[in-house]
Amino acid sequence: MTIKDVLLPLMSFPVPTGAIAIENAVALAGNLGAQVSAVAFEMDMRSPVGLYADPLGVQGMFAADRRKSAENARRLVSAFETIAVKRGIVHDHMVIECAPLEIPGRLAAEARFRDISILALKKPNAIEQRIVEQLVFESGRPVLIFDEDRALAGSFANVAIAWDASPPAARAVADAMPLLQRAKEVRVFTVVDEKPIGIQEPSAALAKHLARHGVEAVMEDVKSGGRPIGLVFEAYVDEHKSDLLVMGAYGHSRMREFILGGATNSMISCPPTCVLLSH
Repeated sequence: MTIKDVLLPLMSFPVPTGAIAIENAVALAGNLGAQVSAVAFEMDMRSPVGLYADPLGVQGMFAADRRKSAENARRLVSAFETIAVKRGIVHDHMVIECAPLEIPGRLAAEARFRDISILALKKPNAIEQRIVEQLVFESGRPVLIFDEDRALAGSFANVAIAWDASPPAARAVADAMPLLQRAKEVRVFTVVDEKPIGIQEPSAALAKHLARHGVEAVMEDVKSGGRPIGLVFEAYVDEHKSDLLVMGAYGHSRMREFILGGATNSMISCPPTCVLLSH
């Protein structure tokens, strides 16, 4: 797989995506030689009460929020256009009008026609977490997330892979292969005391597979020591100064509500570095 088509969601409300986050995401897409498509939203916010049964003026507040969302969306795509033109990157953009609850599904639908989505996260932000969940579990494509307050590397020199020989982890490695082949150092770590690993010597098998793609990796077993799995991942990334973590995303649907695994939830809630998630 090559990465040639990137989706960049831009959040217009209540706090718009920052200019630095747009700059970082566009720079990454440019370094990959990819086209980038930005999507912003004009949120169709309406009061559940009727116009003539609205003594508190709720309809007016919703209308003001909608105008603010529309203004932010126009500014975001304008900023994106300026940055992409300056960098000479092939690009396009769109503004979609929809209700706030429809945004995650609309983005998942758009992401199915892209190689990867790149999303800057604010913390804490339940709306963006829901968007990441639907992108990961419903688009069939990988998602790269990063904390908007952290610097995003234009390319990833030090990559860590969280490996447990599961289908989501295997999918994540395949999706990340173009990034792994560009990295200076790739480290594969397996948390050996957190859950059973399905096959013998899973790290050795992965090492052979990566080598066939020209990726020489350091293989390492680590122990949780009773720590939550999210803290284990965070500690490993910090220790090795990884600028990208590649991992499978875990969860199941209960009446279409995602119940996330511990590591997945931790990384979406507070990514310690850039994180590529696949399911």
